[in-house]
Amino acid sequence: MESITLAVSVVFALIVYMLVGGLIRRWGILSQENFKALNGMVFRIFIPLTLFFNVYQADLKESIQGEVFGFVFAAVLVTFAVCWITVSRMVRDGSDAATIIQGMYRSNYVLFGNYVAMSLCGKSGIALVAALAALVVPMFNILAVILFECKRGGSLHLSEIFINICKNPLVEAGVLGCVFQLLHIRIPELLLDPLMTLGEIATPLALVTLGGLLSFDSLLRHRVYLLVVNVIRLVVIPLVWLTAAVLLGMRGEVLVAVLAIFASPTAVASAPMAQAMGGNGALAGEIVATTTTFCIGSIFLFVFGLSSLGLL
Repeated sequence: MESITLAVSVVFALIVYMLVGGLIRRWGILSQENFKALNGMVFRIFIPLTLFFNVYQADLKESIQGEVFGFVFAAVLVTFAVCWITVSRMVRDGSDAATIIQGMYRSNYVLFGNYVAMSLCGKSGIALVAALAALVVPMFNILAVILFECKRGGSLHLSEIFINICKNPLVEAGVLGCVFQLLHIRIPELLLDPLMTLGEIATPLALVTLGGLLSFDSLLRHRVYLLVVNVIRLVVIPLVWLTAAVLLGMRGEVLVAVLAIFASPTAVASAPMAQAMGGNGALAGEIVATTTTFCIGSIFLFVFGLSSLGLL
């Protein structure tokens, strides 16, 4: 019974936030274009603020665990490589293949990681999630640039990749948080309180925005691709890496961080990146919409299963 209660507590608020966003759009209070603008603000201001303060307030010496970072680094690379090899053999169109590969390996870690970790572990889990974001976010972006450039026949320029990574607001926020932490720079209380309040609204606002952005147009045309991506993204990948983590002895907040990285739906940022770099923008948006919807059930089952086994 406790396992069911825990699993429900994790996904119920998620459902409510996204449902509110959907109702706001349905009632005509905000249009999809309004939600796109709001989404841009959330991911350029509010989510970076959350990430910054998570790192700023974390005890990095305790949060940075070498074996966990090594495991996550290897797992992301292996996932990316396997998805690339497998999809490339099955999908001939380069733009579709790149979009599908990105939809499989790239999770919405920062948003869902914060939410899942806070729901299950409180601030102790957030500290580890924030530290891992400094590794995972740049990796996802670097791999995406390499993927799309190769699939469209372009040449890779390390300088351009580096510039694109540095321009990512999530990367900037994580690095800035580390700098403030390591140099012991303290923000005045007068400024700290309002900024932290803005950061605290990031997750619910982002989820409401996500609910307002969900669109299921033209799903039938890509139904086979979408089915495969959803199964791989939400079931196979998290099942493989959670099993590996458990066998390696990971428990508690470490296992929650692994769950957040590998069981989260496809990153919202993957859709505009696919559109901008020659991928299938429509398919990318549908992948985000479907994985975000179905992750409610998959995350519930994973949390319930891990809790029932006494691993969380």
